[in-house]
Amino acid sequence: MEKSRRLWTAALLVLAAVTLSGCKVSATSRDRYYDHDETRYSLGYFLDARDTGRYFPSGRWSLNSEAEVCVGDTLYFETDDGRVRVYGSPAYSENTFRAAATELNTRIDDVLNRFKMSWRDFVGERSSAVPYPEQVVACLSPRVTNADLASGTLAAVAIAPYHRSWPYEAGQIFTHELAHHVQENLSRHNASTSLLPYWFAEGQAALVSGYPVAPAYQHYDYDPLRDATRNDASSVSYRFEHYALAYRYLERANGALEMTLLLDLVQFMDWTGDYRGLISSGESRAFVEAFDAMELVDHRGRYLSFARFRADYHSLLAL
Repeated sequence: MEKSRRLWTAALLVLAAVTLSGCKVSATSRDRYYDHDETRYSLGYFLDARDTGRYFPSGRWSLNSEAEVCVGDTLYFETDDGRVRVYGSPAYSENTFRAAATELNTRIDDVLNRFKMSWRDFVGERSSAVPYPEQVVACLSPRVTNADLASGTLAAVAIAPYHRSWPYEAGQIFTHELAHHVQENLSRHNASTSLLPYWFAEGQAALVSGYPVAPAYQHYDYDPLRDATRNDASSVSYRFEHYALAYRYLERANGALEMTLLLDLVQFMDWTGDYRGLISSGESRAFVEAFDAMELVDHRGRYLSFARFRADYHSLLAL
């Protein structure tokens, strides 16, 4: 799936190493190569941005407050295959850097598989505004609690910095936040905020990471499509199960690849600059226009506009 071909499809749809004490290591040095305990950690190097020139992304439009703390940090660990780079303070242990890099590097392929993509597909499809399109960048951030563990944005994944205190379900949380990272990279070009409805983003990430899904017969317990933004959501915890239920309905009727193409088309809408702002119910115009242009269907194969899905959600789930 090359970028040009996917954007052409979208257009048609629209028209139709350093030691932890702070000493620098050159980019070509191999004396900090970590190859011990390889059953636990990915191989890689500790490097310093002052030597390599590869500084943590500073574009605040693509980061959240949790990830912004790494702006200015120069120490990073990069996996041997070059796919993952973890920045952070030299106060954190070497194993924390390696543990974070290992979790991201071992889980990204499974996440991309759920999006029906390979690593090379992802590199080619992600936002061209990302500073390092061929890497997953992470930040060891003290603003992330051990309970939350991680927070995925367009440019970076923020991670709690003390790996020995990570929760038992760490793997599932990393998968969930990597799903958000992939979503943002596929659906945004340079928009200042996410273009995906809150229920859609959380529902897709929940399904990708294997979180519980509400039984279809309980669909009247919550109205997920009313939660266009986080501010619209109630405080009940089971709402996430209903976000997953709403998203799963779309994926079952249309397929996971179509959902990925939908994200691609949202990014294309952002790239054109013609579909900015929100509609009256709070969703981004780019998402709604892309949803309708994709010609998605309901479980009976009938055309499903976004307006109809939102208005008839409970009727559709009851059938």
